Amino acid sequence: MKAEVKSGVEYALISLLVVGLCLWQLISGANEPDPSPARMTLVGLGLAVSATMHVVFMMQLVRRTGRSFGPWLLAILIFPLGTAVLLATLLGEADSTPG
Repeated sequence: MKAEVKSGVEYALISLLVVGLCLWQLISGANEPDPSPARMTLVGLGLAVSATMHVVFMMQLVRRTGRSFGPWLLAILIFPLGTAVLLATLLGEADSTPG
């Protein structure tokens, strides 16, 4: 796998991890009897920023690998499914190319 593609995959997965952590904090905070509005706002902003960054990193991967931008943008916006398909495709291609 090319170094720029590998770093893009790493950044996309890190941002996806942050999305999961923010979502977990948002859900657990919402289940409290009296959630802190400031905490909920910050976690919501963190969720929005990290999700946006994940989409940006995934679309950079699409461009770097020469794939069609439009269909992959729609697939990535169907958040977990499009990400999983693109990452599986990239990792499958990396395994099949002689190193």
